[in-house]
Amino acid sequence: MYRLCRYIILSLFVCMQALSASAQVRNTLFVAPFDFPLLLSGNFGELRTDHFHSGVDFKTQGVVGKPIICVADGYICRASVTPGGYGNALYVMHDNGYMTVYAHLHRFPSGVEKRVREYQYKKETFNTNLWFAPNEFRVKQGDILAHAGNSGYSFGPHLHFEIRDANGNELYDPMEFYRDRLTDTRAPRIHALSFYTKRGKGVLNGSSGSRVCEVDSDTVAETFEAWGDIAFGIKALDYMDGTTNKYGIRDIELFVDNELYFSSTMDHFSFDEDLLINSWLDYGRMCYDGEWFQKLYVEENNNLRLLGTIKNNGWLTVDEERNYNVKCRLKDYHGNTTVCSFVVRGKKQPIPLPALHTHTLYCNANNRVDYVGLRLDVPRGVLFEDAFLNISLQESDGITWRYNLADTVYPMRKGSRISFWTGGKLPVDKSKLYIRHILPDDSSSVGGVYANGWITADIKTIGCYDVAVDTVAPRIVPVKKERWTKDGRVVMKFEENETGLKYFKGALDGKFILIEYNSKNSEFTLDLKREGVKPGRHLLRFVASDRCGNEVVYETEIDYK
Repeated sequence: MYRLCRYIILSLFVCMQALSASAQVRNTLFVAPFDFPLLLSGNFGELRTDHFHSGVDFKTQGVVGKPIICVADGYICRASVTPGGYGNALYVMHDNGYMTVYAHLHRFPSGVEKRVREYQYKKETFNTNLWFAPNEFRVKQGDILAHAGNSGYSFGPHLHFEIRDANGNELYDPMEFYRDRLTDTRAPRIHALSFYTKRGKGVLNGSSGSRVCEVDSDTVAETFEAWGDIAFGIKALDYMDGTTNKYGIRDIELFVDNELYFSSTMDHFSFDEDLLINSWLDYGRMCYDGEWFQKLYVEENNNLRLLGTIKNNGWLTVDEERNYNVKCRLKDYHGNTTVCSFVVRGKKQPIPLPALHTHTLYCNANNRVDYVGLRLDVPRGVLFEDAFLNISLQESDGITWRYNLADTVYPMRKGSRISFWTGGKLPVDKSKLYIRHILPDDSSSVGGVYANGWITADIKTIGCYDVAVDTVAPRIVPVKKERWTKDGRVVMKFEENETGLKYFKGALDGKFILIEYNSKNSEFTLDLKREGVKPGRHLLRFVASDRCGNEVVYETEIDYK
């Protein structure tokens, strides 16, 4: 017995030493990207529209231009420029087998900047995606790599930082390498619970569907009476020391009578899994109410790898008249934990019949729906669960049709195809037609191609759509034109309310000149000094078009002194 205890103690000691050594190895793989204390404005895997947050956002003390330190030896393998998204971004392939990404940069290092601008002028384009050979731009750990900024779809100076595998598709939580450099003593918090009943098989408090319960403490006093199959969801946020920012949840566990029903750990995912987020979310509630609830159950075609132990796909079958003790436990990377407990009382009660519907889309079959003036093709495996449609034609004038397909919004893991019949002769140019996705407070174009009386587009959700017409050209509005020559910056606003920007190009005195576009404020900027414009009178000609081919031409003289 003594030898056995001694062996166990020794084994535990060896394991602890191994874990400590592993942590030390991880901490030496990468140095910090800044020489000041690290704070996060966003963490890994946060819930975003149609995707998970693929890295962490490091604060830059509220300013643009902070030097970014190269975290490990390697070489710059790629540089990209986009008007939204990452803005100016660098990709570094490291000798240790990882790739890191630095996004929303202010400017690139001089050698990369030169190559980017050569490409932009050669191709006469702002958008850039360049790959470099291993011997072109070698970098060493500790070098100044670039400077942090606010480019792309960024709403304040920060560094978006990612750690990927060598292929660039698998993403890892940078906290695995930087946990010891951040302070966090604050636990996550559940702000609300959501309850769901399985269609035709469950009831909660006398009704089917879903309901929400706000949470003010770790114990919910309200008792919920249920029968049949029910499931749960949470609206929750994490917090950290030294900031007022809110973060996503790393670890979630759901227990019923101390038995684990659901678990998830946000530690890695791939870009191929991004759209699966919409199955994990209560997607309809997000679209209609703007609230972000995570389901603690799994739909049939959701194969997210970050989901762990799942019993009965997370559904609880209430088939006894007794109390079911439910507990949800959240934990962050530093081990800060919160637990929310509540009781579901089993009470036998009638289960409401499912609502009537016009069509069923099966998630594991090929589906084709033909309805008056409407075609819908949804391939096998695209839906996360069966979809129950209640198609209604809301309005039509013979050209523009509007259909509501279902009483809720069903997300899909890949695109499906929707087509509208537009009649025979069209009173407008067919290129001006497009299909529009309608939400209560918003609408957006999903494009469309016209052929043989039908307009067709790919869609990512089953919801409400119509055919619309865009014959109005965008507008270019000068911004503080009186300051252009004084500031050395020409700024123009792009105004387009329907299909969005497709193309733009600028010329000065008949020759291409680089004009930058920022999608978050819809502004074009020409930096006269940076583009080497000489003093004198110059003619600027700027052309932009929307996605229906409506074009605007803006010409003006610039007296640059």
